[in-house]
Amino acid sequence: MKNKYLLRSLLPIAALFHGAISGQTLIHYWNFNNNTSVAAITAPTSTLLNGSITAVATGTGNTDTFIDFAGGTGQNFNIDNLNARNGDVSGTHLRYNYPINGNVKFNLPTTGYNNVVVKFTTRRSGSGAGNQNWSYSIDGTTFVPYQTIISQDANPQLITFDFSAVTGVANNPNFKLKVEFSAGAGGTVGNNRFDNFTVDATTVGGIDTTPPTVNYLPANNVSNASTTVNPTITFNENVRLIDNSAITSANVQNLVELRLNNAAGITVPFTTTFANNTITVIPTNGLVPNQVYYMALKPNLVEDMSDNAVTATTSTTFTTAGTTISLDKTFVKINENAGTLSFKINVNNPANATVNLVVKPSPFSTANTSDFTFSNQTINLTPSTTNYTVNIPIIDDTLEEQMAEYFVLSLENPLGATISGDASSTVYIVDNDKAAPLASNQIQLNYIGSFDPSGNSTSSTEIVVHDPATQRLFTISSLTDVFDIINFANPLSPSVISTVNMLPYGGITSIAVKNGIIAVASPNGTNAQGNGSVVFFDINGNFLKQLSVGVLPDMITFSPDGTKVMTANEGEPNDAYTVDPEGSISIIDIPSLTVAGIQALTQTNVATLSFTQFNGQETVLAASGVRKVKSTSTFAQDLEPEYIAITSDSQKAWVSCQENNAVIEVNLATKTLVNIWGLGKKDMSLPGNGFDASDNNGEILIANWPVKTYYNPDAMASYKVGSTNYIVTANEGDEKDLGGFSERTTVGANGYGLDSTVFPNSSVLKASHNLGRFRVTNVNGNTDSDAEFEEIHALGARSFSIFNADTKQIAYDSGDQFERYIATNHPLIFNADNEANGAKARSRAKGPEPEGVTLGTINGQTFAFITLERTGGVMVYNVTDPNNVTFTDYKHSRSTSAFGGDNGPEGITFIPSSNTTTGKAYIIVANEISGTLSMYEVAASPTLSIGEVKTEKATFNIFPNPVNKGNTLYFNRAEGYELYDMSGKLLEKEKNALTIDTSRLNSGVYLIKTSEGEVKRVIVK
Repeated sequence: MKNKYLLRSLLPIAALFHGAISGQTLIHYWNFNNNTSVAAITAPTSTLLNGSITAVATGTGNTDTFIDFAGGTGQNFNIDNLNARNGDVSGTHLRYNYPINGNVKFNLPTTGYNNVVVKFTTRRSGSGAGNQNWSYSIDGTTFVPYQTIISQDANPQLITFDFSAVTGVANNPNFKLKVEFSAGAGGTVGNNRFDNFTVDATTVGGIDTTPPTVNYLPANNVSNASTTVNPTITFNENVRLIDNSAITSANVQNLVELRLNNAAGITVPFTTTFANNTITVIPTNGLVPNQVYYMALKPNLVEDMSDNAVTATTSTTFTTAGTTISLDKTFVKINENAGTLSFKINVNNPANATVNLVVKPSPFSTANTSDFTFSNQTINLTPSTTNYTVNIPIIDDTLEEQMAEYFVLSLENPLGATISGDASSTVYIVDNDKAAPLASNQIQLNYIGSFDPSGNSTSSTEIVVHDPATQRLFTISSLTDVFDIINFANPLSPSVISTVNMLPYGGITSIAVKNGIIAVASPNGTNAQGNGSVVFFDINGNFLKQLSVGVLPDMITFSPDGTKVMTANEGEPNDAYTVDPEGSISIIDIPSLTVAGIQALTQTNVATLSFTQFNGQETVLAASGVRKVKSTSTFAQDLEPEYIAITSDSQKAWVSCQENNAVIEVNLATKTLVNIWGLGKKDMSLPGNGFDASDNNGEILIANWPVKTYYNPDAMASYKVGSTNYIVTANEGDEKDLGGFSERTTVGANGYGLDSTVFPNSSVLKASHNLGRFRVTNVNGNTDSDAEFEEIHALGARSFSIFNADTKQIAYDSGDQFERYIATNHPLIFNADNEANGAKARSRAKGPEPEGVTLGTINGQTFAFITLERTGGVMVYNVTDPNNVTFTDYKHSRSTSAFGGDNGPEGITFIPSSNTTTGKAYIIVANEISGTLSMYEVAASPTLSIGEVKTEKATFNIFPNPVNKGNTLYFNRAEGYELYDMSGKLLEKEKNALTIDTSRLNSGVYLIKTSEGEVKRVIVK
């Protein structure tokens, strides 16, 4: 300041040279060296006019677009440290991941300045976007293309944008820059990086008369300042003392004051440092939590290099954050034999404080003191406590318990501190005593291959039936509205005989065949809520007759004696739910099951049974578990028949109404409805009824929860034991989820409130790693018609069941066996979806989703074959004695190395050995997603046979074939093999193998010779 008056006399002369010599002021500057957070790294190092940076962010995952504030290191930015100002050392830089999906905006006001020049350094990663497309805005909204920078995968390059001649940029409070990205010579992933971003400009008057800007951190009125970060005072330009001497760490303490509460408060002892135009204030005893501080720069002591002094008192008053306590993890999994759980609690801004750690009893927890050792305790914290660990012994007992039990730990009653985040943690203990279901292998499924009727993977396959007289399979595709007639005389080499287009008749939903007559269920092709039809064909697919039935016939079947055809007419509403036709059942009398007999049928042979007689009974029926879903529909409209099971004597039928959890009994002799009854609910809180409820906690945890599930079966089958009728159900679950009405919600949804009296553990249940993402219905469970739910009701029991059709009581349910078996033996497809690989994708919904069921009798024993629509494959159970059901086998044919194989099982049919050309029994599965048929031989063990047994080796096969190079080639059973190329050269051999890795093979044709002498040709594509 001592030369101030001399300089004033020289101002007119200096003005003549100001632009030519230096003349520019650094008005915005980012060195990106504070990488503690996104806010910190995008905060200006200095700015005269409140510059800022914003960037598009889609998340922080591996494929998201975002500023990776901690990842801006290395990459040779330190070699030249280009464009650094104020002697700043090289530090971190701005890293923008997956930039091609986002943009970065720089808010750069130029008020009072012209001759604007922008500089920065930049580079990209090898796979990062190659083009940076820069544009500018002078109104803050509309951007004008400016320049494309070719970003290099090399050392950072210095970029200069000179806006001196661009109209509108100077003296503009709304000036902005935006950079967007395109692949160019780079890629579509990776990152682009920036460092030392500056904006220099000349003051409009030509002379720097602006004093330094003072910025405080923490800023004024901040109420949660960290106690571990020292306060700072930063200047936007180079500064010195008023006497023109340098500011140093030794003298800077005299420029600052730090007090408690306000300007008149008690002085706080501190030391200081000075670097990069920043004063760092270091309290001798640290900052205290929950304390108000006043920090100020004393006036008339600091000036810039143009003698512009800070003459006014500037200050900040801020409050430090209080002590907060948080759980290190709110979700923990530990094995029963792990010994000890180290449970960690984190402390921020520590001080003297206490908090209770409490174990919550039932209903919060299903585990108890026989599973772990812990007593509630008070945790004492001190100013040096940054974390606290509680060791909890886990008891490794020998009891066979639910696969996963859990207990809840809760932080409660803090004194001198507050709890941050979720106060409770769910700890799962995984049992090691109860083994997964063990297959008896009384019969075994031997996969012999897959067959795609379309030949090109362009169709779906939902239903398959078999005609023994002609050895033909009949399959439908509702995707292409056709049915295929397939030659199955050689099960290892099926072929399509012909394809029948059902579009002229209205489409196709189901198919049945008997005695050379094909019956097809067809919806109304012009009005989905209008009556559908049954279309008859001869065994070669020649049209015979079309008869009208109810709305949307969804399933069709012949009675065992061939005298009737039945359809379950679903009567679904339109998507807007403005038209809701009644569900119904149609029965067609067949006096003569011949071509001539079918041609002679008329509409008088059709009886469609209405459900109006059940209207008004829904309240009474609800007690047995019957659901009426849409309150504004009549009960007859709400009922949606799905599947039919008929007794072997053709006298009685049962029809499932899936969404309604109901079964309707039909007297076929009189063609009348006998009654309707509900299947009840399954209590998922009982041992053996566990399920994996979350799709995002990364662990398979089959646990009990306070949930009641409706069985909601799709397919059914019936059989008789003695004089008692039984129904076997595949408990898929289905809800009404339409544009005009949906009952689907989740436990964690804001609108799904849980009654606090029944569910004091509501917040625990609603956690996403517990039940929060689990799908439920909002139609049922609110038992007192208030705003909250007293019961949690879900759809689909994830099992198969056997019901006594005479007493209407459940005789057997498979509980959680499906999930437990697959979790242990096939974890890669555990609750996987049928449209992609990946475990647990369907855990939040209906799990493996049992879909189809068929029964087969082998050597006097009755077996149930159940398809799993999502997971894939077939479960097999011996159901000969409904009171002593045994798990027999499980096989699937989906690929796990890459998505492929047979996916989305729907219909299933059993072909007894007496009805085949090979003398072997078969299971054929129709797969909706892959559009394929899965074909299995059924091999009986000697223990099931009567008399002398001749053991036969199961047919050997390989799949998929052709196989894409790099994917796994599977054997349907373990076998030794030798692999040859077509020149006869032996490439490899192995004993007792199940797979071949094709990644080491070139594309081409190879021969596999088994140890039993069989030869298979395989094509590697």
